[in-house]
Amino acid sequence: MTAYLLLIVITVLLVFFTVRIVRRTGQWSFAVGMAVLYAWTFLGAWLFIGDALSGYQGYRIGFNYYYLMEKMFPFEVDRCYTIALLGYAAFTFLLLAGVWLVVRRSPRPADDGRRALVVDHRVFLLLAAVGAIASYAIIRPVILEAIAVEKSIYQYTRHAEYAGATIHALCNELVCLSLLMGWAIHLTSPGGRYFKGLGQRWAGRAYPAGILAFAFYLMVLGNRHELFMALLLGGAIFLGNAARLERRKLVLYLGVCLVPMFVTGKVRNLTWQEMSELDLEGNQQDAPFTLPLIQHVPRHPKGAVTELGEKLFSNELFCAHFSLYGICREHVRPAPFISARYLAASLVPRVVKADRPPTAYDHYAEQARLTPGQGYTIHHAAGWYINGGWAGLALGGLLLGLFWGALMRLRALPPAGPMVLRVFAIMGTGCWVAFLPLLVRDGPEIFKGLVFEGFAMPMGIVVLAVLLGRARERKAAAA
Repeated sequence: MTAYLLLIVITVLLVFFTVRIVRRTGQWSFAVGMAVLYAWTFLGAWLFIGDALSGYQGYRIGFNYYYLMEKMFPFEVDRCYTIALLGYAAFTFLLLAGVWLVVRRSPRPADDGRRALVVDHRVFLLLAAVGAIASYAIIRPVILEAIAVEKSIYQYTRHAEYAGATIHALCNELVCLSLLMGWAIHLTSPGGRYFKGLGQRWAGRAYPAGILAFAFYLMVLGNRHELFMALLLGGAIFLGNAARLERRKLVLYLGVCLVPMFVTGKVRNLTWQEMSELDLEGNQQDAPFTLPLIQHVPRHPKGAVTELGEKLFSNELFCAHFSLYGICREHVRPAPFISARYLAASLVPRVVKADRPPTAYDHYAEQARLTPGQGYTIHHAAGWYINGGWAGLALGGLLLGLFWGALMRLRALPPAGPMVLRVFAIMGTGCWVAFLPLLVRDGPEIFKGLVFEGFAMPMGIVVLAVLLGRARERKAAAA
């Protein structure tokens, strides 16, 4: 029960300080970001602690994270688990402290009186079309291989090495970001506070059609994170840009994305043949668990409650959560500045130098005697610990908070100046919150992705749409 009491105290304090910061700044995106951080840091603890205390009976209500125990190590509520909770708490509270240091005297968001930036929706839809075609062209041979060997396309593409894998992932992100940002702006026009369209009523039909079509494609691939990331950013744009919140539009916007994501979680591990035959159970012939702690747990328990629980309790809540526990249990030693060395080396193109130094995740897997790529990830706090011990973990939390606070301060009153700077000020906090699910589940090496995928790509899309929108406005004025 000690672990539950500690978790209750942590949760109450986090809610208190989050509410205080939201009231001080008026920025609800911060609450969304903290909810994302909490989900991948502490939400799994509520489920796991109760499951461990019950003797691992959670399979009866849909828990299915047990396979991680055989791939990693037994998870128990012991001294190391308490240390892990305290470590995550220290990281999160220092992040909050960093935010508060920056925003405690910042102004609340206000309309700066400047004219909304006009976007051309053709840019969003054209980029989405180009990205979708490129994505399919790259992955098509791999999909055909998966079908031929009767493997799940999701599992096969995750572990297969193929040319253009990085470009394929970026193309998927490009499509989702273009469609969801563009639709958010269209739904909140013409009275948009920061962005508005050129009319283009046809976009109101083109966006949901494009999203549903691409969501089906992602469903076949088993991918959800691109759509989820884009939904967070698009939702932030929707709420920030709307002069008056129209709930029906918001429900439509969320529903078009969330329903396909929900279905994807159900079918992603099925083969193409099973999906074609609507065999949602699949050919589940895995061997029983051999770890004594969970030998009584069936691999694929049956029942209506179990099936409902499997849809609700994602293993994402556990995959990174146990990394700090594993560091304590397996006596993983820090490797100072390992992420900095990787980031420096990653700036050199692979055509020049193919080899890269190990990441914090690689070090964690080696020290804990784990096989990389087996369905688990490393929490960002654990990544900072590997780079510098407990001092590194504390520094990482504080730095992230200071950066987040700076984005919020900039968002409060977008500065005068170049259009690019104004777009960065308007979208910065939304981009940060949208990238948080990826950030939390990786070490500091993810900062390279944060710069290019988190900020440069979505802002570049919007800047291009604004530039073309301005050009069309000038052309119309001159005519």
